Amino acid sequence: MLNARGDWRTLVVAVLVYAGWFATVFTHRQLPWWATFALLVWFGAWHLSLQHELVHGHPFRRAGLNTAMASLSVTMWVPFLSFKRDHLSHHDTTLTHPQLDSESYYTTPEHWQTSGRLLRAVAWANRTLAFRLTVWSVYSAVQYFVLDAWRAIRNVDNSRRAWVLHVPALIAVTVIVHHFAGMSMFEYVIGGVFGSHSLNMMRSFAEHKTLADQTNRTAMINAGRTMSLLMLNNNLHIAHHDEPSAPWYEIPNVAERTDAFARAEKIGALYGGYGEVIRRFTFKPYDQPVYGRSV
Repeated sequence: MLNARGDWRTLVVAVLVYAGWFATVFTHRQLPWWATFALLVWFGAWHLSLQHELVHGHPFRRAGLNTAMASLSVTMWVPFLSFKRDHLSHHDTTLTHPQLDSESYYTTPEHWQTSGRLLRAVAWANRTLAFRLTVWSVYSAVQYFVLDAWRAIRNVDNSRRAWVLHVPALIAVTVIVHHFAGMSMFEYVIGGVFGSHSLNMMRSFAEHKTLADQTNRTAMINAGRTMSLLMLNNNLHIAHHDEPSAPWYEIPNVAERTDAFARAEKIGALYGGYGEVIRRFTFKPYDQPVYGRSV
């Protein structure tokens, strides 16, 4: 049933993610509010990392089993099959191109020329962690939810199927959290939806940078064991793009084999960990916002 012999590790992660999430929800009355918030953020972000692994075909050989494991969307905002569609397209396109790459944060030179001061200010602000992990985290989650729901209503690219799975999952999460566990949905949405989304966006913040060489637009964040486990080694992003089908526990070996750290250092996209990213880019833009330009 497993896609690779070592995929028992992914099964262990899945058990920890779901067990930790259920334990947090059902013991929230015994926990201080800040502990509940922190655990919801952690397990929600870890679930998003697990979903990323499931998108790339692990741990099961059969895609249906991976979809079933991912479909209890504890973070609520993104249907798994929609995420799968968009993320796989990200791996098969021109990275950072705003009209082709679904995960690009850049704008076209033409759009920049016609943008007013407010839009330009937002684009620059979105190159800082302070803005990306707060204002943009909420905006992007709501925007994706609404736009993808509208795609499903019109059944664009058969996207209705994603929501046929997602709507029952939303109902299930709401019933578990509010009815059975007695947690306020407001409290849950703050931590389990927006908080976990923000922590996950910490990983994606500096993953890609627009450069003339299309083959070198990806970064490496040499995080510690805890954050690497949370991100399931997707912080070693060059290695992930080199071999997207490699399971998370093999990515460090891929990075070593493909000389990914040296390649990242050569283009100025090697970071010593998330602490460095926070120190450097909380209020200072890590890059400019226009596709094809350099700082």
